[in-house]
Amino acid sequence: MSSSSEVEILLATYNGDRFLREQIDSILMQDYADIRILARDDGSTDRTLEILSEYVARFPDRFRLLPSMPPTGGAKNNFLRLMEASTADRICFCDQDDVWSPDKVSRTKQEMDILASRWGIDVPLLVFTDLRVVDENLNILHGSLWAKMNIDPGCMANFARLLVQSVVTGCTAMINRRLLELSLRMPEQASMHDRWIGLLVSGMGKYSFVKTPTVLYRQHGRNVIGTGTAPQARSLLERFLHPRMAQKHFIQWKNSQEQAAAFLKLYAAELPPGKRDLIMAYLRCGTSKSRLIRIATLIRYGFYYPGILSNLLSVFNLWNVKLDKHGAG
Repeated sequence: MSSSSEVEILLATYNGDRFLREQIDSILMQDYADIRILARDDGSTDRTLEILSEYVARFPDRFRLLPSMPPTGGAKNNFLRLMEASTADRICFCDQDDVWSPDKVSRTKQEMDILASRWGIDVPLLVFTDLRVVDENLNILHGSLWAKMNIDPGCMANFARLLVQSVVTGCTAMINRRLLELSLRMPEQASMHDRWIGLLVSGMGKYSFVKTPTVLYRQHGRNVIGTGTAPQARSLLERFLHPRMAQKHFIQWKNSQEQAAAFLKLYAAELPPGKRDLIMAYLRCGTSKSRLIRIATLIRYGFYYPGILSNLLSVFNLWNVKLDKHGAG
């Protein structure tokens, strides 16, 4: 186990040689000194592994590289391998193509220390921040990802909302040891590691957030996950009627149902009764044979997305979802 002051940065890479040096350098130039980088590549075919090996050689006391084989096939499981190998009490997640503000770690650790002093180390703790959206040359496209994507970080206190909407961007997050240990149960049904830890904290932990953006969130043609784009249309009605919108929303909803079911199975004994009841209600939205019950359950418990369009699509999909003979969608 590392010292209590050490912060471990989990860096997951895959074919990221274009921007990787800039990201690593931004970590090494943090104004918080006690930082160690734990990296894992997932089978890159470019120069990513060569770059990582170079940093290991240059900074042997600050940089460790895990074996790459066998590849996991995705960022979520790559991060899971890193989490399994982590030994620190404070852990950050890092994407390969962003740039961190010099005070990112110190800002988030300050908030983490406040949480730990109030709630203790045995409670799952999370700190996350806003981001600036930039293009591939770091020109600012939007000063706040939260504003651009209509994200309210206060939704962390609303477990019903967290079942349908993720508000935590993993590359801004710092977690404590207890949250990492709980997160290691993450199953294939989890959409991403950051959404899983958000659910865990909303369900049984404590959190804080920093409104100041601490990451330049780079958007380019090879992002694994970005800010997303919606089909262009002139009106809300046209976007609602666009077939891609309904299909995309339905897939996201089905995935969130599968994730919620897996979450309940894994953590039922540790969740407060009220949180278990919310998950079971959310699952009824996908299993009740009655259209009216499905929609009434959504409204009663507030399983809402941000934005009118997304909630109209929820009602549309719950009205039209086809159930099999067991009642499942």
